[in-house]
Amino acid sequence: MKKLILVLFVLIGSFTLLGCNTSEFKVDGEFTAYLPSVSSNKPQVTMVTVTIEDGEIVGYDIDVRQGTRTATGDPAVYSWAWNTQTKKELGYNYHMHYNTYAATDTTPTHEEYITWLDANDKLDWFEQAEVIEAYWLANGYDSIVLVEGEFPAAVGVTISDSGYVALAAEAVANAKLGKFQSIVCSGTDLYSASMIVSAKGVVSELKLDTLQPTKDTAAGTFVWKTQTKQQLGDAYGMKNTGTKYTFAAGVWTAGADKSTLEWYEQANLITAYILENGWNGDLAPIADRGVSLDGTTLIDACAGVSIKTATYFQVLEALFGAVAEGEIK
Repeated sequence: MKKLILVLFVLIGSFTLLGCNTSEFKVDGEFTAYLPSVSSNKPQVTMVTVTIEDGEIVGYDIDVRQGTRTATGDPAVYSWAWNTQTKKELGYNYHMHYNTYAATDTTPTHEEYITWLDANDKLDWFEQAEVIEAYWLANGYDSIVLVEGEFPAAVGVTISDSGYVALAAEAVANAKLGKFQSIVCSGTDLYSASMIVSAKGVVSELKLDTLQPTKDTAAGTFVWKTQTKQQLGDAYGMKNTGTKYTFAAGVWTAGADKSTLEWYEQANLITAYILENGWNGDLAPIADRGVSLDGTTLIDACAGVSIKTATYFQVLEALFGAVAEGEIK
């Protein structure tokens, strides 16, 4: 039954893509909107991506990455980390209905859980997300009328809307603007990159950013800061306060002097270089910091960059990888 639901939506979508005006999408690729949040004092980020091919919407993707909170010691000291797999990547291992299944089986197993889902016409989280995605593709993201936050028109879906519809609208709006976004979850931070690609393949408004949390390791509370590093600007407090690192003979050294550039100034040196020279997948740090093309020599235009940069190159690679081949001139 549940497999037929997905097939039906896909077949409908092959005949009509309501709400998709081919003249509105000038650039092909994967356009993402995301929303950071906190779930049970743990980090979470929800993402919706719309894929554009030949000026048409050909797919949606909903996903969520969650975090884990760990307590050690007595009294407890709390720490946090992003989960290595998203809900989609976990698949049946997300075990959305496992407690219900386990209550009916004296020797519950993962394999029997999957069989139980099928026998009881229940969908795990990733399957429900796929039903919503297929419905959007067939009828338009704004076609489902939410009732008390739920999707009654999407048969088999019991999950509530957790910003999915609003993020789908934002992702489509980004596609119309040619605005690409990417994120990387690392440590307890949320790294992001964004840019605009014009119909002529020109890249502009390239930006790196990071959202950090405020964590109380004793109380176990996790709260996202209200401003990103870019939004904080000079108030981030690196310039004239943070340690200045100097590079010589392949080594970064922390000296007594203070940093002469703020975080956003260093991040903007990286993006200015890429806007001038184009994206190069060989960009990498030397000993975790700075900007290099060969792993040994710093790029002169980015000589002022001494922050750790590996994650920024990772999020930039994801950003440029979201653009369809041949779209950037």
